[in-house]
Amino acid sequence: MAASMSTRRIRLTQSLYVLVLLAVALTDGRALEGLAGLAAQCAGFLLVAAGTLWRVWASVFIAGRKDTEVVDTGPYARCRHPLYFGSLVAGLGLALSTRSLVLTVALPAVLLVMLWLAILREERLLRDRHDQRWVRYRERVPVLWPRLGALPAAGRREVDLTVYGKAFLDAASVLCVWLLVISLDGLRAQGAWAPLFRLP
Repeated sequence: MAASMSTRRIRLTQSLYVLVLLAVALTDGRALEGLAGLAAQCAGFLLVAAGTLWRVWASVFIAGRKDTEVVDTGPYARCRHPLYFGSLVAGLGLALSTRSLVLTVALPAVLLVMLWLAILREERLLRDRHDQRWVRYRERVPVLWPRLGALPAAGRREVDLTVYGKAFLDAASVLCVWLLVISLDGLRAQGAWAPLFRLP
């Protein structure tokens, strides 16, 4: 998609993550404590890892082709927007890691709205650009939730190594946000600073 469209969405997502970090740092009263809190943070890490790895996989298939053709192999045979699905899974993982029920509901909900608006814009652009090929693809592949089953053969293709670098940098940045969530939560819980209010 156009750089300006993705740049705006990326900045909004980054701003949302900063707000989550502030909420974790400046609040207490978590609903998930003890073993439940530890389980939430472990599940959160697994979801962040799964979501970021899914995004790396999707990036390899779409990089350099997203504006010129309808990609329907690999993760794009499972859903039309696998990068956004990976972002949503990773966002849910970050939310669970906060141990806050409010953030566990709010963060994925806000992400879903942001991503759904991006999907609507992108699908209009893809329909205009690719016409019937896009319509046929849209009819057989679900929009966001991946369908299960065997993947069709993807064949071979060359991938620019910079694609891997960018995809892994993206994954590392989300993992760093997860690490900050855990660190800020732990420091605040140990009394490194006083919370401003309670956030269950």
